[in-house]
Amino acid sequence: MSIRVPYVQSAASQQVPPPYHFPDVTVNAFYMNVSMERVQRYCDMYLNIGDEKTREYVYRPLAAWPYATVLYLNYPTMISAAPASPHLGEVPYSDRGAISQTEVFVAIPVVRYGRGAKRLITDTALEWALPFIVVGNPMSSVCGREMLGLGKLLAEIENGVGRYPESFHGRISLPGWPDDEPGTMQRMQEFMRIETKPVLPTPAGTQPPYRTLATLLESPEASKLVGGLSSVSNFIDSFSLGLIPTSMRTVGLKQYRDAADPQRAVYQALVTCRAQYLNVRNVRFYNELDIDMYFNDIGSFHEILEVFLEVDKKPTGKPHSVNTVAARRFEADINFDTLRVIREFPIDRDGVPPTPGASDLVSRWYRPLRGFFGPRRGVGLP
Repeated sequence: MSIRVPYVQSAASQQVPPPYHFPDVTVNAFYMNVSMERVQRYCDMYLNIGDEKTREYVYRPLAAWPYATVLYLNYPTMISAAPASPHLGEVPYSDRGAISQTEVFVAIPVVRYGRGAKRLITDTALEWALPFIVVGNPMSSVCGREMLGLGKLLAEIENGVGRYPESFHGRISLPGWPDDEPGTMQRMQEFMRIETKPVLPTPAGTQPPYRTLATLLESPEASKLVGGLSSVSNFIDSFSLGLIPTSMRTVGLKQYRDAADPQRAVYQALVTCRAQYLNVRNVRFYNELDIDMYFNDIGSFHEILEVFLEVDKKPTGKPHSVNTVAARRFEADINFDTLRVIREFPIDRDGVPPTPGASDLVSRWYRPLRGFFGPRRGVGLP
């Protein structure tokens, strides 16, 4: 029987456990083509961990949706809904007030397939991998890494109206090395920039839009229809695959280094958490031909871009332009909750027995059925 050691909480800690509530979030989403080969490479490195013969699952890209989504989010108010800990003897985070932040991440849908006939039915699930995520708030950066297993980086983020009314301007600056020369000093550099013209319908004289899903829904009537349908979560999730989301279940690798051997891990687990979009409103679309988006393919940034973009083998030292296939803006209230560890990996330890692994891979749709039909634990039951 495993023993759960109580977590030692510091009064100075910034690790706020979920759930969280984020009202009145403004989201600007941009959709671009992504290489299925690169997504599979990401899955194999960060999600398909362990011996393939004994692993109960395999992650693969969603072939029907060969797109990555770049999301710029502005959170005016971030509220902790976590209950107070009876052991701390201090003011709970939920009573301390709120914070605000900006956030940018790249989201790619991946499918977890259960291996074997039974697991293929019960354990298969659609989740979202986040190969790149930055925030403008230090507390969110620490909390996202320690609590949620998301690889959040602290960055300088510009997120607001662009050159024209109803347009958008976004910019990210990160610390990085400008080249591979030895002894080069790391410095803050522009990593990404997005500029748009106003949301549709745009003034006369702009380029005609493509016939994509976004421009199909550019009319006010269709936008109202989208807003009305956003409450029908199953339909929207299945139909749009996150184009008009009601929920996004992220998956990430949470791990800690061995202090004695930094090349090894003392803990590794796949962690999921649900971002639930409520009260989706004011859905507006951009003309995808009115968008300029590029990533700086310089120095150490090249290693980040290789994960999700078709870049050359070596940095070009120039901006890498990306064509968007759709883009939109909307407002929503977001709840971040249901944190769950779905796979803990066994860890070999020198001289002592290895830590055991554990799995909870059952898909969310099957969990109620498993509880209804499966064995129940109670008084007198093992």
